[in-house]
Amino acid sequence: MSKVRVLALQRESHVAPGVPSLSVAARVTELLDYLQDRGQIDYASISESDPAATNGVRWADVIILSKHSSTAALQLTQYGRQLGKRLVYDIDDWIFSFPEYSGGRAKNDKTGLILDILENCHVVTVANRRLQEKIRTHVPVTHYVPNGMWVEKYAPSGLPTICKEAIPNRIVFTNADLIKLESSKELLLTALQVFFLKHPQFVLDFYGDPFPEIISLPFLHFTNRMPYEQYMHSLISGSYAFSITPLGAGEDAAASDFNACKNPFKYLNYGAAGIPGIYSASPIYTRCIANMETGILVENSLNDWSEALEHLAFDLSLRERIRTAAFDDIMNRHHVRKSAESLVQTFG
Repeated sequence: MSKVRVLALQRESHVAPGVPSLSVAARVTELLDYLQDRGQIDYASISESDPAATNGVRWADVIILSKHSSTAALQLTQYGRQLGKRLVYDIDDWIFSFPEYSGGRAKNDKTGLILDILENCHVVTVANRRLQEKIRTHVPVTHYVPNGMWVEKYAPSGLPTICKEAIPNRIVFTNADLIKLESSKELLLTALQVFFLKHPQFVLDFYGDPFPEIISLPFLHFTNRMPYEQYMHSLISGSYAFSITPLGAGEDAAASDFNACKNPFKYLNYGAAGIPGIYSASPIYTRCIANMETGILVENSLNDWSEALEHLAFDLSLRERIRTAAFDDIMNRHHVRKSAESLVQTFG
């Protein structure tokens, strides 16, 4: 019996022009890699802007898009529909508008184009229940594909071993787009400036897109975006003491609904890499993190961020407990197996 042939359609980031989408890597190709490794499918990946993309459409039985919003994507879905291909469209956050902090806000509204693409698709998949509820005004019926990590791909021997933490002690911060805080951004920056001034033995490794305030953080070591798999290996090899993940919560009323539709991939990434973390007490993290067990949850206040930084930086036993519990939680509750099983159901 022949295997299902799946085409993953690549695109550039909505918030970092010219850079490949991380959503496609984390939500689509990671799952397809897992399924192909188990002999369940054959898959290929090609950019929507590649002149050979139509060849991929002809080859595939199933075509998967992820938040695509271009004329090229619309034309490819129309072509696929004409050929009788199965079309799946994945959505992992609210794509119909952007908050004030986002670089994607400056782009023209593409809601009409997105809806035209969706009309050609047989199935729309969503990454979380809050998003599934909110998107009903545009797409009444959706299929839930939970987020997942292929843990063994990056940590084949289990919880990554840290013989010794790096000297100087390294903290990691990952952020695509701009800093995802509005009313409390200056408070976070102040907490970081005070902490690193008091403790110059620490440095902050940053992965992601540059943001305007970066010049005020001289202790920050900048690394631009990199492919998802390379990024995961960098996390594991970095011997990081812990991570920080700020995100606006209730104090950012205008952005709170958008933020609630996002996904806790940073927790999944850091947990799989064995890195304990401090996370804003935003709904996407309070839904999956047990405070002081699998992570530290903080209000976006100067006091909370300052106390958490001091606490986790100088309590080795707490870091060890959190990193072990978080790794086990990702393996047991957020493994890619469940995501892949759900995605396969959309293939028809």
